[in-house]
Amino acid sequence: MKTFDCERLSRSEQYKLLTGAVSPRPVALVTTMGSHGVNAAPFSFFNVLGVEPPMILFSVGMRADADKDTVRNLKQHPELVVHLVDEATAEPMNQCSAALPYGVNELEFAGLQTVASDVVQVPRIAACPVHFECVLHRLEAFGKVPYHLVIARIVRMHFRDDVVDDHYHVDAQALKAIGRVTGAGMYIKTTAPFCMPAPELPAPKPVAPEPAAPPRS
Repeated sequence: MKTFDCERLSRSEQYKLLTGAVSPRPVALVTTMGSHGVNAAPFSFFNVLGVEPPMILFSVGMRADADKDTVRNLKQHPELVVHLVDEATAEPMNQCSAALPYGVNELEFAGLQTVASDVVQVPRIAACPVHFECVLHRLEAFGKVPYHLVIARIVRMHFRDDVVDDHYHVDAQALKAIGRVTGAGMYIKTTAPFCMPAPELPAPKPVAPEPAAPPRS
């Protein structure tokens, strides 16, 4: 095996190893709003944190040694909508990753239409298959070149009709979510799942009875 001392790795080397190994990663397309309007940006350092209450998290890197628009907006207005990205919205999502000046609307740039949210003020992206309306729970900077950890509490979930049934089961084949993998601009489809039943433990061996003590004389 090849072994690496993290203290000796550059930031770029750490990034290449981590993003290459931890894959595929789900993609969150996040809308926020601030004094300059609505912003949309994708993030693949993203996952579920827990339930009761339902929580999700993602992290946001820096751009040119300054906060990205998502972080700037969350500091002004602590609400957001997190969308899952499917094959149909992959290209518009990619357009939203462009390094546009602060205040330029990525949604308009990518040709994405929005609908009003039920609870938060931030709009939702109509074309995405799943929308999570969220309120910010924590925003915390960490690292030498800071990333911002975003922890959000989901207050309303929206699923396209064909994606979820009446028993709250999500159909992965209908969802057609994409994932991020190693390599510049590389993604993967998630429409080839396979099933592995949980292993069954062997039945416990019967315990032999202890021999009876000999009768006392």
